[in-house]
Amino acid sequence: MKTGTRGLMRSLRPTKVRRTLLIVVVTMLAVVVCFAGYTVISLYSSLRAISPNAGAARSTLNLRQRVNVLFVGVDSRALNDPGRADSVMLIGLDPVSRTMRVMSIPRDSRVSIPGHGYDKINATTNTDYFSDGGIELLEQTVEAMIPGIKINYYVKANFAGFEQIIDALGGVTINVEKAMYYKSEDTLIDLKPGVQHMDGKTALGYARFRHDAVGDFGSWNGEEYGRVVRQKALFKAVVAQTSSLRNVWKLPPVVRAVENAVVTDILPNDMLRIALAFKNAGDKEVTTVPFPGVPGDVEGTSYIVPDLDVLRSKIAPLFSAAVPSDQEP
Repeated sequence: MKTGTRGLMRSLRPTKVRRTLLIVVVTMLAVVVCFAGYTVISLYSSLRAISPNAGAARSTLNLRQRVNVLFVGVDSRALNDPGRADSVMLIGLDPVSRTMRVMSIPRDSRVSIPGHGYDKINATTNTDYFSDGGIELLEQTVEAMIPGIKINYYVKANFAGFEQIIDALGGVTINVEKAMYYKSEDTLIDLKPGVQHMDGKTALGYARFRHDAVGDFGSWNGEEYGRVVRQKALFKAVVAQTSSLRNVWKLPPVVRAVENAVVTDILPNDMLRIALAFKNAGDKEVTTVPFPGVPGDVEGTSYIVPDLDVLRSKIAPLFSAAVPSDQEP
């Protein structure tokens, strides 16, 4: 081969290599863009699927005020079972400071239910118990119990679906405060004390455990104890876990799990706006609020009796619409 030809071939090889690399890079970028586009479309589609009001209501979201969300965990054991509210949490989102407050409301709280007199709060969602039962009646009850606050939105989740969400997140890390054991025909909770990473089934068992001397709720020396504390611990653990998963690559399985587990009246665009406002929030931005109440017996029925004076004077300001900062969100 002539010297000139060999030189030409040598000069062409780097060109071919660069061209091949360019094709590979462009192809990879195309895959990334298509995947990201698919994920965004899938995300928005899922958000519409979990919001019954999507396309039928106008946004009322104000990111300059506190936003209160009522999270309701429903223990529905059959397809057509309306279930009772097994877990009720009031979550106050402050979009200005990017912080959250969360208070668990014991399911046996004795409350005045509009149009029905006094009963346990978990009965409000059961249409077999009250003909007008449902989320709206629960919201009205909470607003009556804590005068001056407004429930802006609700999020309702069944427990089987919530397990799937936690699994899709990759599990959660929780510090188990003591040994917990309970066994029944369809349930096994067997936890040892200490920090541990849990899958969805184990985490839900931890949050629902009430088979000890305290049960759902106990309060002494200014502290609360029992299952309501574990519910808030699980909420903080979920927030902590999501902070490491907020990128487009890890969204699809989480989106699918949420779509199968959750119903909410937050509009899809508003969900995205809230998510963006709290995209950097972690568990350190979550403050837990003790529920003011004590176990008691009223006419032979066991309740958690709320301290209405404390709810009005101390709790209501924590979840009022006004926030102490005038910073722009």
